[in-house]
Amino acid sequence: MFKNLYNEIDFFFRKNIRLKRKYTGKNEPKEKLFENFLCKKRQLAEEKEKFYFEKYHLQEFKDNSTCRNYLENLAVIELLESCFNKEFLAPLLPENNKNSVKILDIGSKNWFYASGEWSFFKYSPLCHCEELATKQSTYCSMDNGLSPCFARNNDRIIYLDGIEIDAFRVYSDFHTRWDYAQFYIKNLENTQYIAKDFLCHNGKYDYIIWFFPFVTEFPLQEWGLPLSKFKPAEMLKHAYDSLNPGGKILIVNQDEKEYVIQEDLLKDLNLHYKKKGDFKNSFLEYEHKRFVTVIFGI
Repeated sequence: MFKNLYNEIDFFFRKNIRLKRKYTGKNEPKEKLFENFLCKKRQLAEEKEKFYFEKYHLQEFKDNSTCRNYLENLAVIELLESCFNKEFLAPLLPENNKNSVKILDIGSKNWFYASGEWSFFKYSPLCHCEELATKQSTYCSMDNGLSPCFARNNDRIIYLDGIEIDAFRVYSDFHTRWDYAQFYIKNLENTQYIAKDFLCHNGKYDYIIWFFPFVTEFPLQEWGLPLSKFKPAEMLKHAYDSLNPGGKILIVNQDEKEYVIQEDLLKDLNLHYKKKGDFKNSFLEYEHKRFVTVIFGI
């Protein structure tokens, strides 16, 4: 009772005072990223880092990030690659034939992983023919017919939104999540960090990424939110309703208990989904396992 009352009051002031200070960040040398890895694991990580560095044009990000932040974003790219392969990356092109994709990240916190999301959707082939791209647009067979496919994925326009209900939570250095997020997205074209309750947001998206949704009350309260914001079924329904036709949602749950609860929510809403299971990346080890689900829009 006291915890919830405290969170209600504290959240009210954070939401309304909206402290903002410029955060500048720092860079660290990356020569020893995997020095603590065993031989075989180190070789795999080094090869995959080099591959992602070239494929996803990570030079600028690598030169302007800490080691941990760089590795976190590599892990996000690996996650997206493992879940949104060509089977799932249908070409969601609008009727005006512009090569654009709209993505939403729900519960972005300080959005330290925004570069990984942006780079993946910017440079990942959306179909087989992009791998054999020329300067001319071409056609590829998709699902039940032919869909237009634009050849050069570096011409793709990315619209990436991150939404966070508690954007002005203050860290020990007196910067807020908002401050950090502005730093992390400053070089990402058409990217915006939205300080807002997702249930009050009405955009439409081709892809939605959702790390660690609150499916039980305890973590929500530990992160400083009041129980009035605990609405897992409503949040999931609103996320599904926010998809464009053929869109997809990727949800990452922490530990198997939350994964099971998440599946119950999906079943209650009668959504079409595929369980991807326990995801292990090549770059970092986490304290808690991460379980992944992909949800398919109509």
